[in-house]
Amino acid sequence: MRIVRLASVAVAATVLAAGLSACSSSGTGGTADTKAAGDAIAGKVADLDPRAALAASAVVMQRAGNGSLTLATDGDTLTGSGDWRQQTLVDLAGKSKGGTRARVLGDDVYLGGGPETTVVLGGRHWAKVGPKDPVVGSMSLVFLTMAQLTNPVLQLSAAAQSGKLTKIGTETVAGGQATHYRAVEDAAKLIESLTMLSADQRAAVKQTLDTGGSTLTVDFWINAGQQLVQLKEYGDKGGEASAVTVGYTGLGAAPKIEAPAASDVGSGADLAKGFKF
Repeated sequence: MRIVRLASVAVAATVLAAGLSACSSSGTGGTADTKAAGDAIAGKVADLDPRAALAASAVVMQRAGNGSLTLATDGDTLTGSGDWRQQTLVDLAGKSKGGTRARVLGDDVYLGGGPETTVVLGGRHWAKVGPKDPVVGSMSLVFLTMAQLTNPVLQLSAAAQSGKLTKIGTETVAGGQATHYRAVEDAAKLIESLTMLSADQRAAVKQTLDTGGSTLTVDFWINAGQQLVQLKEYGDKGGEASAVTVGYTGLGAAPKIEAPAASDVGSGADLAKGFKF
């Protein structure tokens, strides 16, 4: 199932995603100085220093609350929508023949696929996956990580507060002009501050450090309306060849994301039967 390869790539974002939850006790993220960021919104993004630009964009994206998403990595693409107002919600579907699907609502992870997956699940289209499920249990954290990766408020806030920031220049992205910023973060220092993580989560983050490298680079493209239109993230070991890229459109107009009907949901144990290793 192609979902396995997507999951293995998505886990490269675990360090940053885990740290993002520290940005705000509400779980939606925030900036170090929200008032200053709000004041900066009245200015032109190209005239702001990188930290102010990212902080201001975080406020704009928080106000938008949701949007359409495109997530691309390692030749695969998922499209769908995200909602980051109260907690991180995503609903993504793959364009591949296997029909990879992932729906994350807070801490709940639902995985689905094409016809083969439906057969494995006894006619149901989704499986609710938890950390204790055999074979697929580790994927629960992986897809929670993928959801956090797409949350623009968390990404922008973390970079504005702790990243080494650079303004790259103005570029054309998704048919429009956007200012390109780059944040480089020390993964080891970030992990030291993650006191909210459980032992199992820390182990997962350590594994990410081993595979992704000692630093994380996140590129942001912000348009004249201070909306984030694209981000790209990668570790120093894999470089840009291993990057995960997320595009944002249709801000404020995304459909409501809800859990699948209970009658259409199988178990993680059932889903595991369809994995071939």
